[in-house]
Amino acid sequence: MATVLALVAALLLGQRPPTAHAASDPAWGVLASGCTTSDIAANRAVGIGLVEVEAYWDRWLPTSAGVENTDYVADLSARVTACLDAGLRVVLGTGTQYPPSWVRGLPGATLVDQRGDSADTGAIDTVFSAAVRSAQDDYLRRIVAALPVARLDGIRVGTSAAGEIGFPGPNESGTGFLQSFWAFGADAQQGTGLAAGMPRTPMPGWVPGTRTWNGTTVTPAAARNWFLWYERSLMYAVKGQADTLRTAGYTGAVHVPAPGKGVLPADLTAATNALLNGTGDRDGSLGRGLYYVDQFPVLAGNVASTVVVDLTGVDDATAVTARALTPAQDTCQANDATTSIQSSTPVASWSNLRFARAQAARAGLAAVGENPGPPAAQTGGTSNSDSEAEQIRRSPAYARGCALAAFFLAFEDVLDDPSSGSDRQDYVDAVTGTS
Repeated sequence: MATVLALVAALLLGQRPPTAHAASDPAWGVLASGCTTSDIAANRAVGIGLVEVEAYWDRWLPTSAGVENTDYVADLSARVTACLDAGLRVVLGTGTQYPPSWVRGLPGATLVDQRGDSADTGAIDTVFSAAVRSAQDDYLRRIVAALPVARLDGIRVGTSAAGEIGFPGPNESGTGFLQSFWAFGADAQQGTGLAAGMPRTPMPGWVPGTRTWNGTTVTPAAARNWFLWYERSLMYAVKGQADTLRTAGYTGAVHVPAPGKGVLPADLTAATNALLNGTGDRDGSLGRGLYYVDQFPVLAGNVASTVVVDLTGVDDATAVTARALTPAQDTCQANDATTSIQSSTPVASWSNLRFARAQAARAGLAAVGENPGPPAAQTGGTSNSDSEAEQIRRSPAYARGCALAAFFLAFEDVLDDPSSGSDRQDYVDAVTGTS
């Protein structure tokens, strides 16, 4: 029994037990840990040694700039420290997806699409607005000053209302309009109040789908150049956060959660040939500004900190579809990094994880991953997703097969909820292959 327990602990802590996966087995963790005394005890009891802990911007600075909720800061610091002192590895989520109400009133905070609509999902402009970026930078510096960041495994950064990279998605204007591009505020269009280091649009006033601009014909090349500016703006925003953390004294890894598979090369060709009028948009990735083929190399070449891509589609609905094909297309293969951008490769049938993992490998970036969580939780799962129990069962094989450095199970509270039907032992059994 002692030998079995030692093996389980080694697997979950990401050490190298004598198994077939000894050279590359991921570390196994959980998302959104409370790091309470009971959480720590429960995780240690089964050998879970890696946790993600979320900070909340709106709880840290709830009323105004510079006025901290000292009770919240002290509590968060104590919980993170308790996890670390107990021997757990910790990745911190900055929680910039939870902006205080006063931030929403800053100049340029409201995202605006090409129709003049704003996002109805709570997303704010952390990409182009200088005022929002300044407030965000102040918050990030406070995190570095108040928390034991030198002991962390990583800090997560993002731009979206989900804490991932990306602009709002399809129909997030709430008007029924399915393809918004969120770069039509005065900052991005005119340079008024534009965040430092951010280039303004290469075609001020041009609306995607429009055939002319300033009296000249818009070519597919010009439309492509506009889209590259749009999607790279997200990377410059991520770089800004990483630079702020580094300047404040944090020298560790920056984790960048990346949803879906993003725009495929063939999609972008079809889309820009149609001048971004909506053609070629499989899943809303164009409006979200997700083009990992280009973005991951941009991150690798421009961010001074160590970048770890967090692939949030482990066993998502696309995995369910891809593994039903003949042959199955859900599992990462050794040559994916080189074949994924070849025109003859049917990457549209690959799972999100497989394609996005290939782009991280192409860029030379380490990758971790997480499952979407319960289908009804609105955290990435859909009616076509596996159940949470099935995600727990299948995710370890996907994480191993895609050579992920770590896997975070979504979520810790699912394992604490008797009604979920899954607990920590089920997770351990899935990892060790005893389920």
